[in-house]
Amino acid sequence: MSKLSLFLIFICVSGYAQQDSIPMKHFRFTPLPVIYYSPETRLGFGALLAANFETSKALDTTTKKSYAQTYFLYTINKQYDWGTMMRMYTPGNKYIVYGKFNYTFFPEYYYGIETEDPESKKDTIQYNRIGADVRLYKLLAKHFFAGIAGRYNRITNIDGGQGHFIEDKPPGYNDYWVLGVAPAFTIETRDNYVYPRKGFYLEALYYIYPTWSRKTYRFQSFKLDIRQYYPVNLFSTIDVVAFQFLANVNTGHVPFKDMADIGGSYTMRGYYTGFYRYNNLYAFQAEFRTQLWWRLGLALWAGGALTPEKWYTFFDHTIKPNAGIGLRIMMNRKDRLNVRVDQGFGKKGQSGFYLDIAEAY
Repeated sequence: MSKLSLFLIFICVSGYAQQDSIPMKHFRFTPLPVIYYSPETRLGFGALLAANFETSKALDTTTKKSYAQTYFLYTINKQYDWGTMMRMYTPGNKYIVYGKFNYTFFPEYYYGIETEDPESKKDTIQYNRIGADVRLYKLLAKHFFAGIAGRYNRITNIDGGQGHFIEDKPPGYNDYWVLGVAPAFTIETRDNYVYPRKGFYLEALYYIYPTWSRKTYRFQSFKLDIRQYYPVNLFSTIDVVAFQFLANVNTGHVPFKDMADIGGSYTMRGYYTGFYRYNNLYAFQAEFRTQLWWRLGLALWAGGALTPEKWYTFFDHTIKPNAGIGLRIMMNRKDRLNVRVDQGFGKKGQSGFYLDIAEAY
């Protein structure tokens, strides 16, 4: 079942029609109030603050623009979701620093693991989650970076009722935490982080998760993210065709919330997050983005995913297709920062409505 969220975008008419951002030296802030609703949580509200900024003391064309955002949501059911992320480029792009943190207490639907019939496993669960993802890259040669990554995921106070979740007892059903480290490599030639129009991006990480205690799991995870952007000029000067390929390959004893899943606001929009949950995932998506009038833009996309039992047996299960259409509202013209309103569709009657800031990839 899709979630319904609504950003109060009248702020773009009352405030941003006159200025794109709040000036503060090299920082450009974009604040947004949020109203949120879903059947699991009921009414919620909160706020989001995004910031585009430069790290160079003197503005230059070499150092890429950095980006950060934070948000907080609270529902009348006393549930909450706080998250923050940052991707910072130091002067001369000598280092890339990425960090993502979140703390949540939200219910969600459980659709089983490693099944092609998710509806038969549908259940409602809730839990507390603390997550952290940190990566540090150093420039080796032009556009080539290498570094190290660390990831922490803690799932506690799981309440799965007496339904399919308790019957299945998936790995991690009785609370768990994992802490892994990874060598990391990336190639970065994108012209813009929040709205790339040209360039190439590749990131490869190989996480090793040791057994730290009885509440942890031992497994390995390889993640590959490849993106390519081609500028076109069909309707405006910022039109772009964007492609992305994702691979998430896991071996060992993988807890259910660390498996490769489909869905959400970024990968395979149109599916409920975790509708399909396997150890391995290969996904491809293509998207056309254009500016139509004033601050309003349009996006169209299509994609598909494979969920093999082993990393090399690609067609063990049927292809999971998706497609969708989205509205774009440009809140910051200087950095091309959009509010993203997407409606996606998948198989088995799946659909999803998403409202976020910046592009999906």
